Amino acid sequence: MIQDFKFAFRQLLKSPGFTSVAVLTLALAIGVNSAIFAMINGVVLHPVVPVRPHEVVNVFTARQNASHDYRQFSYNEYRELRDNGGEAFADIATLEFAVAGIGRDHEMRRSFAFLTSENYFSMMGVQPFRGRFYNAEECKPNANIAVVVTSYGFWKRQGARNDFIGSTLQVNGQPYTVIGIAPDGFSGANVLIAPDLWVPIGVRSQLGSAFGDSETMHDLTNPKNYAFNLTARMRPGLTIETAKSRLPVLAQRLTAIQPADAEGARELQIQTPSRFSLSTQPEDDGPITLIATLLMFMAGAVLLIACLNLANMLLARGTARSKEIAVRLAVGASRWRIVRQLLCEGFLLAICGGAIGLVLSAWGNDVLLQQLRSLLASVNFSFVVKLRPDVTVLSVTFLFCLLATMLFSLGPALKATKADLVNDLKQQVGEPARVGRFSRFFAPRHVSVMVQIALSLMLLFAAGLFFRGALKAAGLDPGFKAAGDLITEFDFTLVKKEPAESRRLMFAMVQRARELPGVTASAIGTMLPYADFTNTRRILRTKDAMPNDPKAPDPSVNALYTAITPGYFDALGVKLLRGRDFTQAECEQKDAHRVAIIDEEMAKKLFPNEDAIGQHVRYTQAPKDGAPNDLEIVGVVSKHRHDIQNDSIICRLFVPLAQGYNGQTFLHVRLNTQDRRTVASFISTLRQALYQIDPDLPLLQMTPYVDLIEKSPNLWIVKLGAILFGAFGCIALLLAVVGVYGVKAYAVACRTREIGIRMALGAHRKDVFALIMRQGALQTALAVGVGLFLSLAAGRVLSQILYGVSPSDPFALITSSLMLAAAALLACFLPARRATYVNPITALRTE
Repeated sequence: MIQDFKFAFRQLLKSPGFTSVAVLTLALAIGVNSAIFAMINGVVLHPVVPVRPHEVVNVFTARQNASHDYRQFSYNEYRELRDNGGEAFADIATLEFAVAGIGRDHEMRRSFAFLTSENYFSMMGVQPFRGRFYNAEECKPNANIAVVVTSYGFWKRQGARNDFIGSTLQVNGQPYTVIGIAPDGFSGANVLIAPDLWVPIGVRSQLGSAFGDSETMHDLTNPKNYAFNLTARMRPGLTIETAKSRLPVLAQRLTAIQPADAEGARELQIQTPSRFSLSTQPEDDGPITLIATLLMFMAGAVLLIACLNLANMLLARGTARSKEIAVRLAVGASRWRIVRQLLCEGFLLAICGGAIGLVLSAWGNDVLLQQLRSLLASVNFSFVVKLRPDVTVLSVTFLFCLLATMLFSLGPALKATKADLVNDLKQQVGEPARVGRFSRFFAPRHVSVMVQIALSLMLLFAAGLFFRGALKAAGLDPGFKAAGDLITEFDFTLVKKEPAESRRLMFAMVQRARELPGVTASAIGTMLPYADFTNTRRILRTKDAMPNDPKAPDPSVNALYTAITPGYFDALGVKLLRGRDFTQAECEQKDAHRVAIIDEEMAKKLFPNEDAIGQHVRYTQAPKDGAPNDLEIVGVVSKHRHDIQNDSIICRLFVPLAQGYNGQTFLHVRLNTQDRRTVASFISTLRQALYQIDPDLPLLQMTPYVDLIEKSPNLWIVKLGAILFGAFGCIALLLAVVGVYGVKAYAVACRTREIGIRMALGAHRKDVFALIMRQGALQTALAVGVGLFLSLAAGRVLSQILYGVSPSDPFALITSSLMLAAAALLACFLPARRATYVNPITALRTE
């Protein structure tokens, strides 16, 4: 075997052109497959929970009424389930998502943080990389013991110091002692990213508003302080279905410990943890398995096209080496020995291509992670998803190399060794003298090229569908005017200020911005359309009652919830259709009359046959602070989007800033120009003006709105789909064109004597050109016809993940067909043109 590899290596060195083309072809194909598998392995196959992940579930609580309102759990509810939930759960732990400021003054950076109970890590089955995790004493309500566990990635970014354990971190302006480092790759709740900090729930009250949506209570012993998500490990041997049958008993126990004025009976639900989201209600990950399967299928199609292309090259190479193989067979070499040697050549090519492909895949996935990191640049976190090649990826890439070797080497090797010794030793390279027109048309190398064209058309059509979807998503009318709007993001939860003082600064910023030259409107909102985070509230008409029957029609409406200051709609570029804007007093005074503004979609749903102005609505869950649960509608605005998804069923609710205060806010400053460069050049002026108000403002970013929309996560995902499938299509098109050209050029070379005889007998150059082009055109037409059926079938499979495009989009179908047909015919044109320059005398002299 070693001798075979040495001989194969020498043979490949003798043909540097063939070897280079073959290795590059395989590098592209194997690299694509390796990159896609690394992505799927890191995102889909890798378990979030390290130990027995099938036992871990998220626990949710919902009201037993028509709205099924979900909320988080109180500390008392958590203790009840942990102490008395043994029928279903072996252990149960708390988890709360938060954002914290790490560092001092202007060096402070906003980072993800998780508050958990002390048993969270042991329940997940992890041990600290260094140091220790926090204990039960540190997690007691209001313990206020300032300790913190950092992620492995955060420790690495801090220089991976050996003295990191025991050092002090400034978190929201307060010193915290680092007691441990979480293990590498552990995220707890997300397959992509991990928080920088893990904090015990005992410090929640000390951190104050850093971990609350508004001016809410922070005392964990308060039975109405619903603050925690719950994650549980089921008892060994239980499935999710059997555990669900035991939840009603636990739900009754929770109902029994509710305060006297609680909203009613609740039910418990469990679900396998989502890989991508953290929510107070069940969330699925969408068709992630379908997407992964489609990506691998498309990558496999690229590998098949490359292997067919290379098989044609090896068939031609085998024909050119027919005398050599015939001599070796004649002197006693066995057929298996020659097949083995040819397979060794193919395996060497595959290994070289695989090695280069691994480098390409690692580079491509690094670029992908860099884009994702820039997408979420306003918040620091640690990436836990591993897209770099590991043992699993290396093993699968090696299997791809073996598969490729069998696909492109075995057939040509068997054909090359099935020799007619007498003819091969006597004749020169060329096609057999007696080959019928039908047999020539459907020769193996021509069939493989037609298969390449058909598969390439399918990939090009898929790329066209995603490209059309990306164009449509980017060209959507959001319902507001992003051009000319300069967005400044603040997070007042990161500084030690009372909510009243923070609101005073907000109003001062708005007023100062309005006074700047060139500014036409300025306002603040607590949620930004097309941004990363959303906040919702469910409301219904005050005069309606919520049915207690869970199967009854739900009269409530889910709404995107934003607290704003006066002038917000002018600053955002949204029309006020009826009614009025909020007054300054309503936005400054928390105890002012409760008012609200809704969008026209909400008005249609709640008040289909009457004017919404003057009507009253209420929340399905009363405010935690005991504020009046009755809002008078004073205005109706035009409908506008929150992201590129079809969100027409999600309505909007706006309240004055004082009645829905949130430390995370967005300052809108609209200029008298829509030119992006002019808006960007205004950043320094606005920054200087704001810091004159308070040099310690927690300013996170200042960006033209159009740039933020370009970084919208959903828009980025649609564009990523277009890029991935576009790469598949372009590689397939390139390989198909190279394959067509190679086969036609070799066919012309093999038919040189035939062409010379035809021209010697009086055939014109145009006749020879037509002969070659006619065969190429007919083969291309047949392949495109088969490819159309494959494309329509692929479109139906892709329909679940397409954005706003028909799975049989005629424009994409026609464009991809014409593009591929033109490229294939161009690849036929060059060899056909070369055939017209065959010299009959030279061709006949070679006989």
